[in-house]
Parts: sequence; C-alpha cells; structure tokens
Amino acid sequence: MTLPHFADVPPHGARLRVPAAPLEIERQRLRSLERSGLVDTGDEERFDRLTRRAQAHFGVTAAVISLIARDHQYLKSVVGPVPRTIRREDAFCNITIQGEEPLVVPDLREDRRFQESPLVVGAPFIRFYAGVPLRGPGGWFIGSMCILDTEPRDLSSTDQVHLRRLADEAELEVNAPV
Repeated sequence: MTLPHFADVPPHGARLRVPAAPLEIERQRLRSLERSGLVDTGDEERFDRLTRRAQAHFGVTAAVISLIARDHQYLKSVVGPVPRTIRREDAFCNITIQGEEPLVVPDLREDRRFQESPLVVGAPFIRFYAGVPLRGPGGWFIGSMCILDTEPRDLSSTDQVHLRRLADEAELEVNAPV
C-alpha cells in the first residue's frame, strides 16, 4: 500500500496561500490606477519630458506613457502620431502589464497577438513595439512606458537598459504625490 505524500500540506496552524482570483487581481489593479489620479488628466510636463527623451534617444516614430483602464488605454503622455485613447483590447500595453519583464516585439505583423491590430493594419501602421510595465500605488501594474516605430527593428540590450531607466523615472512620477 502506498502512503499519501503530504509534502505540500502546510504544517498544523499554518495558512495555505491561495492565489488571488484574476477578477480580484484586476479589481486591485484598477484601484491602484484610480489612486494614481492620472487617468484623463491631460498633459503634464513631468511625463512629456520623458516621452520626448525616449523618442529622441531611440529615433522612433512615437513614445508614450500609457495607463490601462477597465476598457480603454489612455496615453498620459504621447509624442508621435498615436491615438490618445484606444480600446483596451487593441492596446499593446495591455499585454505588457501582464508580466514583470519588458515586452519587445521587433515586427508586430509577424506576432499573432498583434498582427490584426487596427494600429498595425491601419494608420499609424505601427510595426515595432517595446514597453516596460509601470507600477502604480500598491505595486500593481497600471500602465507602461513604450516606444513604437513604423519600421521593424531590434532593441539592443543596452537600449533595453536605457528604456528601463526611463520607465523607472516614469514610475517615480506615477507614484509621486502631487
């Protein structure tokens, strides 16, 4: 007779950690976004200087700081021909906030997740995307700092470090008391 294996059972009195349900995670993320007080608030120089620096440094068509709300993406800062608001389901940054690491897509037309996006198949015809998730109050990912281009391209490891540094500055601003 084989005895049951109890290695994964917590010791007596210990609480078993149960992962939060996806709906609860999204509720907490949206609460964090609300606490930031940034959605639909218009241009602010503290964010615009970061997107201008990103566009100039990388020589890309656009640079943005995005915020992902319940059903849309709002661009807190944008340099370049990208719509200020789009449906969340069409936002590249919606994928970026689902992980800890930067998302780099050298050619959006070759990635199944994005090849049918209205921003890829229509104006502004975006082909390249690189984004770093931004944490809001409480540590939840509420948006991203990203660069976009109308031509496919690669992002070197040095450039990824530079983009992360800009994202770190953006995250400080996202969490700064106003």
